[in-house]
Amino acid sequence: MDARLSFLFDKSNDFFCVFDKNGIIKHTNSALRKTLGYSEAELYNVKINTLSHPADVRRREELATLLLRKKEISGHETRIKGIDGRYYNIKWSLFFNSHDDLIYASGTNLTNKLNGPNQNNLTDNIQHILQSFSEGFFIINNKWQITAYNPAFLAITGLNNKQLKNISLKKLHSLGITDEVITKFEAAFSGNTTDQAQYFNKYFKRWLRINIYPFKHEVMVFIRDINAVKIQQLILALEKNILELNASSSQSLQQTINELLKGIEEIFPDMICSVLEVDEAQERVYHLAAPRLAVEYCNSINGTAIGPKVGSCGTSVYHRSQVIVSDIEKDPLWDDYRDIARPYGLKACWSTPVISSQGAHVLATFAVYYTTAREPKGDELNMIERTVNILRVLMENKRNQDNIKDQNKRLQEIASISSHEIRRPVATILGLVNLFDKKNMDTPMNREIIGHIDLTAQELDSVIHTIVEKTIHLKDEL
Repeated sequence: MDARLSFLFDKSNDFFCVFDKNGIIKHTNSALRKTLGYSEAELYNVKINTLSHPADVRRREELATLLLRKKEISGHETRIKGIDGRYYNIKWSLFFNSHDDLIYASGTNLTNKLNGPNQNNLTDNIQHILQSFSEGFFIINNKWQITAYNPAFLAITGLNNKQLKNISLKKLHSLGITDEVITKFEAAFSGNTTDQAQYFNKYFKRWLRINIYPFKHEVMVFIRDINAVKIQQLILALEKNILELNASSSQSLQQTINELLKGIEEIFPDMICSVLEVDEAQERVYHLAAPRLAVEYCNSINGTAIGPKVGSCGTSVYHRSQVIVSDIEKDPLWDDYRDIARPYGLKACWSTPVISSQGAHVLATFAVYYTTAREPKGDELNMIERTVNILRVLMENKRNQDNIKDQNKRLQEIASISSHEIRRPVATILGLVNLFDKKNMDTPMNREIIGHIDLTAQELDSVIHTIVEKTIHLKDEL
């Protein structure tokens, strides 16, 4: 950078930042560093998205795409996190220089502190605080028009200032407000009562929480994205329910896993879940549960051989590792199975093996299908890992129960043999001994009795041998 430009860059009270097309910071000035609390080394080569408020990341990515096309953008507001965790609301002007592929940004700090001796600008300070909130905030009048809002609300709706101008809340489709929430707003206007609600935004497929505060003829609303917390709550509740079902003798393994998959599909509506069980020989996979997959599709892949290029599931068993196929149409693992999946609109398939706790066998595969080509997100990968752990517990518990039943059956057989098969030859031997002529040992009758005792003893030895074999078989299973 030119020395004169560098001097101005560093001495200005405004914020200056230079970063590349990927958002990697290359230069910052002292005003920016002083306000945020970072050293020059702490900011160098840091991706600017890591400092942005989570709710602003998507808008920043959209801005980067727009900037590369338009070259210059002014008045973009965003929140940047300081070293103390506080977010600063900054208005930026950005310029993309195609000659050096760098983005030059100048910014003005809009965040003021409420504390201080001068309280004349209290209203302005409050506005700045609202601007820096991580929660969305907006105000609507009794005509349902949005009269004020903060940047976090823009981020939640995915809209810009022009699109929000004089818009009716009822027509704000991206907010995904349900009839139940509308009823709460109506109650706030008519009854002047505060309220709150959680609802699933079908437009963005995320959980939101709103807090409603009526004031005169307007309603102030705080809105927060609670998707991560809500999903964790729903998954915990599902896991508890499934473990309770598993403890019930009235539910089969297939029924329990089917309920598990249906619960996951309710939490993640775009997912189509499937579990394929692996046979004892570790050679083939067989359909176990798939609530939303077409029966014809399940039948067509039932009994598929395991191999290094057998779709997502057969390959994941072969390699004993997770296989992520983001686009079935293009992935070579699906070359032999693409035509099977295509009629059902399946575009992506992520498969994870369920490996036994001892690591000896692959018990099953947990597969997630999508009707669009896509990669997994962090919350989806976390859910998959938790589901695999639950499946391992369910399947090993079922196998243990089956082993116990088999052992009990063998023990009953041993008891039956002991009570009937042994008693009979023993009773015969005792009866023959009573017939034995002890005074005249060498008689035809004694010789005949000895012969019978010998045969009976051989019979008894055979029975004992059978018991020993069954006992050894039991020991091997323990």
